[in-house]
Amino acid sequence: MFKKKEFFEKIFKQYKKNRKIPPVDLHTHTTWTDGRNTVFEMSSEAINKQITTLLFSEHTRASSGNWFSDFAKEVSLVRKKFKNKCLFLIGTEVKILNNRGDLDLSGKIKAMCDLVMASVHRFPGETGTINNTQGTFSKEEAILMEFELTKATIENSDADIIGHPFGMSLKRFKTTPSWDLFLKLIKKASSYDKAFEINFHYHNNHKQLLEACVENNTLISFGSNAHAIDEIGKISTIKS
Repeated sequence: MFKKKEFFEKIFKQYKKNRKIPPVDLHTHTTWTDGRNTVFEMSSEAINKQITTLLFSEHTRASSGNWFSDFAKEVSLVRKKFKNKCLFLIGTEVKILNNRGDLDLSGKIKAMCDLVMASVHRFPGETGTINNTQGTFSKEEAILMEFELTKATIENSDADIIGHPFGMSLKRFKTTPSWDLFLKLIKKASSYDKAFEINFHYHNNHKQLLEACVENNTLISFGSNAHAIDEIGKISTIKS
């Protein structure tokens, strides 16, 4: 059985020791969802870049069909084929549904995953395409809603990774939450043994986030948000 807490504790200790991001990438997508390369192509590139652990965090919903079991089997085959070169993990990135911290995740899919990542991808009640629109929400409302959704998820869900915290505010609403709110989530994640993701695509304040995680003994997850082979490992290129 994959030992989640030990895995993240090892990453935390590695980073704390030398302040160098380890060669892992814990946020990737393939052609099974919205990625541009296959599991095999992503795996091969991870090995070429000397990545030691890669998490395939495909998007799913509670209503997702039987495709996920086929995806999990494919990752398992790659894991066996390259078992001495890189650890390939089966995972999912799911939407946070409400302020209770409920996740859009079925028990069947959860049982197949090594790790579950929970992210704010839209606000409760929103439907249809939301790209490049702020809907009816002000920037201040967006920040507060994202904070409450994330906080509830840390406290009440079985998620292992809190995906790109405040990513909705930063990218969709183009606003930066106060540092105090980031810090509150980091401290809350520490209390509940959740891994706080540092995401290459979303976080420009990664140095500050990393130091706060170390100071508060908060587990860290490093992700590139890779949707193609050229994006794998980008999180390790940032200067911490």
